[in-house]
Amino acid sequence: MPPPSLLQSRAARTLSRCLSKKDLSKMLFLSQRRQLSTSNQKRKSGLLRSNEWKYAVIGGALVLGYSYLTNYVSSDTINGIKHYSSGDGFKTGKSDPSSNTNSNTNTISLLNDRQVESILHKSEESYFVNRGKGILRYDVSQLPSNAPIEDNRVEQIITVPTESSESLEDLYFFGIFDGHGGPYTSAKLSQDLVPYVAHQLGQIYGKGVGFLTSESIDEAIMRGFLQLDNDIVYGSLGKLFEEPTKENLIESLPAVSGACSLLSMYDSNNCTLKVAVTGDSRAILVKQSDDGAWTVKSLSTDQTGDNVQEVERIQKEHPDEPNCVRQGRILGSLQPSRAFGDYRYKVKEINGKTVYDLPDHLKIYFRREPKDFLTPPYVTAKPEITTTNVDPKTKFMVLGSDGLFELLSNDEIAGLVVKWMESHPIKKNFKMLKEQSPQGKLPKLEDISPDKEAQRPAFRYQSSKKPDSKSEYLMQDENVATHLIRNALSGGGNKEYVSTLVSIPPTKSRRYRDDLTVTVVFFGEETEGIDGKLELNHKATKPEESKL
Repeated sequence: MPPPSLLQSRAARTLSRCLSKKDLSKMLFLSQRRQLSTSNQKRKSGLLRSNEWKYAVIGGALVLGYSYLTNYVSSDTINGIKHYSSGDGFKTGKSDPSSNTNSNTNTISLLNDRQVESILHKSEESYFVNRGKGILRYDVSQLPSNAPIEDNRVEQIITVPTESSESLEDLYFFGIFDGHGGPYTSAKLSQDLVPYVAHQLGQIYGKGVGFLTSESIDEAIMRGFLQLDNDIVYGSLGKLFEEPTKENLIESLPAVSGACSLLSMYDSNNCTLKVAVTGDSRAILVKQSDDGAWTVKSLSTDQTGDNVQEVERIQKEHPDEPNCVRQGRILGSLQPSRAFGDYRYKVKEINGKTVYDLPDHLKIYFRREPKDFLTPPYVTAKPEITTTNVDPKTKFMVLGSDGLFELLSNDEIAGLVVKWMESHPIKKNFKMLKEQSPQGKLPKLEDISPDKEAQRPAFRYQSSKKPDSKSEYLMQDENVATHLIRNALSGGGNKEYVSTLVSIPPTKSRRYRDDLTVTVVFFGEETEGIDGKLELNHKATKPEESKL
């Protein structure tokens, strides 16, 4: 079977021919991908029109037409920020926010309210999903701390046949990719991970409905993850070692940096939600029972050198190596125990050649292997996968990079979304929630997550939160993902903390917070306004013209 990239290029070349075929006995797949580069004209229309759908019929294999999506290319205390030292200082005034991104200056401009708001809203988007398939809306938002931001994300819908030849089901993919050591791996994942997983799923769909078991789908997702990482690390580096050119070096950059991956897949046919995690990003699911009680449950477990089960797994794979995990880090260096890329923890040599065989002008892009690097690989991209039924009690899911969960606990995040729903309808003509808690206070939710001890608790600015303050939250965003980011920076409802933390420019801000990427997905059923499209939610999306 040719690799996914070859199949995709073939699909593109034969697209017009495929569109003329009407043989429904063959597998018909539709892929839609929201593009950050959508034109202003499309933005103003508010709709992703039908001519943006891409079709491909390739026997029993799942092939996608898709476009590239990219966003780049120690507990601190609030007191420590307010009394910023070590030769750095704050100044106030009407400075240009773009000048505040210079991380080499020793002076930090304290931005005014307008500048703070511009940064917070710069990367927000919101979409109404008018497909009647169980998902109502999703909001996304990002705030960089690195320059460029090392996080990336993807939202994609794939439509596949059901048992009935007259109906189709939607597979909704939402992904967050938390990069480290550069933006290259996370950007690669935003481009290729869903197509790789879809290619593997296509093998199952091609065999027939009887093969579509939960276990076989998990296996397909896992194979997609591992195949992509193999191509990133062994494929690109092997080619570079054989032909050490600048072009091959660029192709190998996703192997040099690394990224955690969190990918969810909602199947509208059987209302199941699968979450595959490689690393320490996290997904939480929130439900409300018939008596009104709220619960929050983590659908993933952080995979780090602090996770006892992960440490035991790595130690079992590397017996007689007491330093394979030390001080909560893999080989004393890398905190996530699973990741894409990160060749330094996976590869000693390929076909007898190593990084040291590269020309000096290319070798400088590669760091030395960690200490005690004896029997690689120490890090894997193999995901852990959970399966959850989405029932009428299920209200929403939050995906976040670990930067969010360093600042807020599961129940705080869930409570902030619930509180936001009291002031904002999810869609037009939807009712807002009734007040769940006294004004200024977050509602109480029960965290029923398994393996709580394996999840790193929120640790930044926890001591700064004052339960007796006037309000435990800030409420001013139409986009709920931006709402979470704002409140994550607020130290429990303090507007000044937000202003201070946003004012610290990348990459200086890395000392106080990580890149932040958040996706919130609302579940539910509706019978009106179903036109099969995604509709841009203008109120919760930064206008395109202001992004230029």
